[in-house]
Amino acid sequence: MSDTQTPEHARNTKAESFPAPEAMTRFLYIADTHLGADPMGYQQQRGYPEHFGQVLAALSDYIKADTGIDFVLHGGDMIDATTDDGIRAALDAFDLAVPVYLCLGNHDLTTSDAVDRWLTLATRFFPGGNPDYTIDTGHCVIHVAPNHWCDVPLYWHGRQDTHLSADQIDRLSRGLEVRPDVPHLLLTHSPVYGLPPEQTGFPAPCHCSNPSFVAQVTSLASNHGSLACILGAHNHMNMRATRHGVEFVTVSALVETPFEFKCFEASTRSLRMATVALAPALDFGAAYDATKAFVQGRSVDRSFGYDGGRPDACSQR
Repeated sequence: MSDTQTPEHARNTKAESFPAPEAMTRFLYIADTHLGADPMGYQQQRGYPEHFGQVLAALSDYIKADTGIDFVLHGGDMIDATTDDGIRAALDAFDLAVPVYLCLGNHDLTTSDAVDRWLTLATRFFPGGNPDYTIDTGHCVIHVAPNHWCDVPLYWHGRQDTHLSADQIDRLSRGLEVRPDVPHLLLTHSPVYGLPPEQTGFPAPCHCSNPSFVAQVTSLASNHGSLACILGAHNHMNMRATRHGVEFVTVSALVETPFEFKCFEASTRSLRMATVALAPALDFGAAYDATKAFVQGRSVDRSFGYDGGRPDACSQR
């Protein structure tokens, strides 16, 4: 690392230790890898797409060292722009020791036929062969619903008209009523809430979504008691907020210093999250901008845990 050091709480290379229930699912949540970027465009901390192979190798080593990881969930922008070669490169790169599942982000959808390309060339990222899918692990249920960006479904050409379709809302509403005995998680690429001023020091929330998208997702949260956590990406920043008794979480970009991801543990009555940084495992000189330490978040933004029910008792303090 450079002389501008990563804050202490972002140097952890081990997931937080939790009391292990009798049985649980453990998965890693990553996002915004932007494979193929040259150079990287939008970034919050310094991005190192040229060192993507080394970052992914460190992630692979982490998975191999922890045999309890069941799968990796990618929150989107796996690649920087949609091409057949880019999708094939992602398929090769993300050939890890555990399955990898993808929620398509805007950079994954830069051609009008992007979904067809992904489903043809990288089927294994999409259970059931559909960009919208559900993973029932036995201990939790994860609903993946990539949000739309314009009037053309799952196509991005610069607009940020973030929304879910009526069909997606219907599917999610029905799915959230199945297996109400376990925690449910929802993944969309776009975050629901912006980073709060308490985290950033700014006068207003940072990187907010449009109000109609917020209303769509918070309606699901309010009406379905099984929904415990809503995951997003896109903003390249760590965030955690508790609203409507639900945890809203975003993750910083895996290819930006300090190269972080989330580790989730779920049992039928508990859900826990910790943030892990790969920076100490990397040997190239990665600069860190301490004036933007809010990107990594405070301790309260980087972890949560609850046992039984929804996480009302885990609200930000």
